[in-house]
Amino acid sequence: MYAVKNSGSALITAAIPFAAVHAVLFAMLLLRTQSTPVLLALPSSDKVLVLYIVQLALDTTLLFSGHLVLRSRAVSGRLAYALMGGAMAAASYAIVLHNGWLLARPDAGTVITAGLPSTLAGMMAGFLYCQFAGLVPIDGWPKFSLEALRASCTFDGPTRVRTSIAATLIAAVVPAVMTALFTLALYSPLLPTTLGGAAGPTIFVTAIPAQMFLISLTMTIFPAAIFVVCTHHIARALHRQGGFDYAALGGLLGALCVAVYVPFTPFNPFTSDIFPFASAIMCGAIMGALYRRFAGLEPVPLPEPVIVTDENTLVPADHPSRREHGVIFVAEQ
Repeated sequence: MYAVKNSGSALITAAIPFAAVHAVLFAMLLLRTQSTPVLLALPSSDKVLVLYIVQLALDTTLLFSGHLVLRSRAVSGRLAYALMGGAMAAASYAIVLHNGWLLARPDAGTVITAGLPSTLAGMMAGFLYCQFAGLVPIDGWPKFSLEALRASCTFDGPTRVRTSIAATLIAAVVPAVMTALFTLALYSPLLPTTLGGAAGPTIFVTAIPAQMFLISLTMTIFPAAIFVVCTHHIARALHRQGGFDYAALGGLLGALCVAVYVPFTPFNPFTSDIFPFASAIMCGAIMGALYRRFAGLEPVPLPEPVIVTDENTLVPADHPSRREHGVIFVAEQ
């Protein structure tokens, strides 16, 4: 049997969702310290950095521990790793909450919901680790040796791109990420000059992009997922499997969506009408390429067997008897 390999590079890749989610949550907590009268004292930079590193290290350690458990059981499915990552992230949140390693405790009635972003990030991290680490044969199973693994990789049958829920969700996060990056690039040079005070601009430069990320993620996650599924099925209908094909179809579909919703005006390079098209094409292309990268290929399933009660009905569609009638001469009595 096969198990997922121990990979440092895959673990670093899997830690990216943890780093992004904790950065957003920490930025929102910093904003809360300036909006809640009880928490007016801004925590020091060292405290914020230490707590951030502690949570990130704890999440990564528990994720790798869960990987070792699944590896010892020869479990290598991506769904199993996604569920394991979510469970480990939830356990990490419980540990952090119990030991008071958060900048501020969640409000009453939001303790469970406050841990959902970390749990979803853990599911994504487990999926990414399984995706990038690869498989290795288990010792003591000569049937599943490295030579057998290489021999099993030779397949000349028809293939198609898989329909993957995890890959759809990963690709659907792209609009929220791009909105956060655009907001950060837009507000970073403006806030220090528009907002007074020493701590105010620093907090808002980090909190506003984080807030825009959460708002955009809430508003675009389902439409973006539908967009990715449509792109995937259009590519499958056109028998396209390459990453460039998915990116091109995603960009074209994004431009088509903007053309439907944005009023048409004569083209002018100095107007703002070009920006929705450019951003939609960029988002669509990235989402299509990401889906193709994480979905992978699968064999084309075999057709359903035909139940036959009369062998004479097994005539091909292009057979002459499907278009012509045979004539039987019967002598008159």
